[in-house]
Amino acid sequence: MKAAHTTALAVDPDVLECLLDVLDPELGLSVVDLGLVYGASRTSDAIQVAMTLTTRACPLGGMIAEDARERLQRRFRDVSSIDVSLVWDPPWSPDLITDRGRRLLGRSPRSDF
Repeated sequence: MKAAHTTALAVDPDVLECLLDVLDPELGLSVVDLGLVYGASRTSDAIQVAMTLTTRACPLGGMIAEDARERLQRRFRDVSSIDVSLVWDPPWSPDLITDRGRRLLGRSPRSDF
């Protein structure tokens, strides 16, 4: 199976854990499980998230990004700057859905053969 092309960006596990509560309203899965989070970095005073949407035409993109921002603000109260950016490169594809997300959708996890 060919792996999806993604740019290697820093991923903070605590930020990703927080973003598990941000749901795509149409699919009911988290943005993490859908593979929409391309980067999530944290320093003592800032959090930066680069995420995408399943399609550029998604009318709920602003709402999803704002939900992410609000959840991060509530969880990381001592951080003074939180930036959640929508990015379009690389384009999202279903190949980016995590194995957990695939199971939640009733699909088999990926195999390496």
